[in-house]
Amino acid sequence: MKFACILITNLAVASERRKNIELNNNQLVIFHEENKVKTVIENSLYSSVLLPNLTLKEATYKYPHAVFISADKTYYRKLLNSVADDLLLISPLIENTGQILSNRNCIYMSLSGLEKIYKTYKNLEGHILNSIPEDLQVRIGISNEKFTSYVAASIASSSKTNKVKNTSKKFLNNLSIDFLPINSTLKEKLYELGINTLGKIASLELSHIQAQFGITGKVIWELSNGIDKTNLKPYVKDVSVTEKLVFERPISAKSILTSGIETIVNRAFSNTYLINRYTRLAILNINMTNNHTWSKTIVFKESVKCAQKAMFAINTAINNILLSEEIEEIGITFSAISNESGKQYSMLKSVRSQDQLRETMLQLSKRLRTKPPIYKIKEIEPWSRIPERRQALVDFEI
Repeated sequence: MKFACILITNLAVASERRKNIELNNNQLVIFHEENKVKTVIENSLYSSVLLPNLTLKEATYKYPHAVFISADKTYYRKLLNSVADDLLLISPLIENTGQILSNRNCIYMSLSGLEKIYKTYKNLEGHILNSIPEDLQVRIGISNEKFTSYVAASIASSSKTNKVKNTSKKFLNNLSIDFLPINSTLKEKLYELGINTLGKIASLELSHIQAQFGITGKVIWELSNGIDKTNLKPYVKDVSVTEKLVFERPISAKSILTSGIETIVNRAFSNTYLINRYTRLAILNINMTNNHTWSKTIVFKESVKCAQKAMFAINTAINNILLSEEIEEIGITFSAISNESGKQYSMLKSVRSQDQLRETMLQLSKRLRTKPPIYKIKEIEPWSRIPERRQALVDFEI
């Protein structure tokens, strides 16, 4: 099977410029905060996937004239999904693996059978590029494996296709290990060992690298040798249901607003696409006089399948709403629709088992008159050559 990797390296920057056209001539640095650490995920100066790893503090010092923006994950995901929806018109089998908080937003496409429709890969490339907005920097890689197609796209020029003509192993030989999907700790260890290219990993004996790095060693050895048996995880377009209500004359009373929202929510749940189905997300839009707007995204704690439960969450969300203008129109969109409630029933078994284990430990404590010597194994350095350093015994806490 042949794969195409459609790689977008400026999703965040393009999204922010769409939201505010005044940013078009500015250098933009997009950052994300995780575990109280703010890290740069995209920089308009760099189009490469191998972005320098900088904290926000380092970037502020290095780029004093840049505009720094906190990542808007929801907006970026919406834009990427719209691209995926358009690509579904070209191929029925695609996978949207976008790592929204990075500059490695990939959409994989199966090319099986498409050569009969589009005659040549050049025609196919043209259709792909024409389906993607021009402000997104897209690169296309084509290969027999997903990983190799990703690497091919990564080193392609913007708006160009890089088709792997040799064997995947030969193509990957001189390329950096930075393309591997591994954490920074393992990457540093490889560099310390003088292993800086995929070819050097491929030349090692599988048994040696697996003894050193465990199952991860086997995975990176296979990828470096052009072996990638993973299949595409089909992307399904997220269909939404939208209802609107235009008032005969602008209103300001909270009771009328609530009644209007209830009307369009009931309409939405009467839609054939929502009957007996669950929704997890609602977006309420309010249009006011003087072209002012107000919007609220409501994520239901548990997926809902009736208007009554949806209204309860919506009323809570708008409870303290204060609008400065009169309201002319309201609209609501329900998305993340599925046939399942989203409840993780399998977790009940886990909870029951933990309760039983907790009770057993309490009984042991009473008998032994001390904390029972029960431990669990925790991975420390699974790649270490020394068995004792791979795992450690730690106290089992319930």
